[in-house]
Amino acid sequence: MEMTPSIFMFIVALAAVVNGLGIVRIVGGLGEFMRRRESLTVTFYWIHSALVFFQLLIHVLLWWSFIGLREVESINFLQYFFLLIGPVLLFLATSLLVPDFTDDTVDLHAAYWRSSKSYYTILLVFWPWVIAIWPVFGYPLAPTWKFAACWMAMMMVMRFTRNEKVHGVLVSAVWLLTIAFIGIYAMQLGGVASLMME
Repeated sequence: MEMTPSIFMFIVALAAVVNGLGIVRIVGGLGEFMRRRESLTVTFYWIHSALVFFQLLIHVLLWWSFIGLREVESINFLQYFFLLIGPVLLFLATSLLVPDFTDDTVDLHAAYWRSSKSYYTILLVFWPWVIAIWPVFGYPLAPTWKFAACWMAMMMVMRFTRNEKVHGVLVSAVWLLTIAFIGIYAMQLGGVASLMME
């Protein structure tokens, strides 16, 4: 089916809603923490906090990039289904990372290490999705594939090691790479899409 502005809005709606649920999960967790901060005993862990904010930023960047779909000339069900996989994976990863504040004591260090393998496993599927999204719609690899490959490589290492120093160094590197990505590709709405159309 040919991509018209109204079809574009229809196509993006469900993907945006699923992606938005991840943002709500993070912001809702922060709100719950602020509401109960005087009765909660929280053991903070900087790696966990850095990844929660990284997840928030990735959700926002994904939403920001959806505008690029308006450049796609046509779409079928399999392409649409593939499109939905990314937001679902990102939401699942966020759900694993953001703890429930059901008890009066929350240990974010323990929560991180308890969920880290599952979290990184999901992201090891998410980054290939990022790399494949443009080819699935009939375009060549986006120039951003090298960033996604670097994130994937770092997360593969973190998936298979429990060394805190390695996690600390790599989470810092993840953030540096994210800042570079934003500076190069994400400052303008639809920046990657416009590069793909040149």
